[in-house]
Amino acid sequence: MFKRKGILFIPVNFGGWLIFAAAVIYAIYNGLQLNSSTHSISDFLMNLVFSLLIIAAVYSLIAYLTLIKKQ
Repeated sequence: MFKRKGILFIPVNFGGWLIFAAAVIYAIYNGLQLNSSTHSISDFLMNLVFSLLIIAAVYSLIAYLTLIKKQ
């Protein structure tokens, strides 16, 4: 479902694009939720960076496990 290009994982079929879109939509949703619940910009940025790192780690793990290897 994914192709590796350097350190990035590029989606190559519908399932990969669906996982990528879900990760982006969840990151935006999470950012909006954090924005409404925090009181300072430093709290927002710390929580946002931590959340984005977790989302990126899960996306990378899924992409690595479903990697399409060159024959």
